[in-house]
Amino acid sequence: MIAIATSGGDGAGLDRGSRIASSRSAGLLAIGLVVVGTWLAPEAAAADVALQVTNARVPASDETGINLPLLMTIRNDATEADAILRVRCPFANFSEKHTVDRGEGAPAMREIKSIPIPQNKTTELKRDGYHVMLLQTRQKLVDGEKFTCAVVFQKAGTRETEVEVSRTP
Repeated sequence: MIAIATSGGDGAGLDRGSRIASSRSAGLLAIGLVVVGTWLAPEAAAADVALQVTNARVPASDETGINLPLLMTIRNDATEADAILRVRCPFANFSEKHTVDRGEGAPAMREIKSIPIPQNKTTELKRDGYHVMLLQTRQKLVDGEKFTCAVVFQKAGTRETEVEVSRTP
């Protein structure tokens, strides 16, 4: 039971019983919110751990305005598949998701809408398979430098990922 005061906001217009009921209701509401928050927190933490991005790297380059592959390893321990929707890196103007098409003739890169990340598997993004191509680099990339890129997943959301520049990606 929640009583509403009609004279002033300090509860002065309420009788003693109404003020007690009102404060009890507010206390129960606060306890309920804490219980719900505690109940949801483990699931949110589990979702964070279910998908892990590691070993993200790009090749070093002495040029600007070029396109470079972003390679990484993604472990999806979730019970459902996910997908990479987009990637944003501070040193590139754009990104595209690619696969290597091995149909007739020589293998060729082909742009795709998303990169599938199967459930309970490790997916390796590499030059001759699925990868993200970073387009129109804005700066030279020196061996050993590190950047933070945002990898956006369909279900897991955005993951801030450390990307290392390496001579041997």
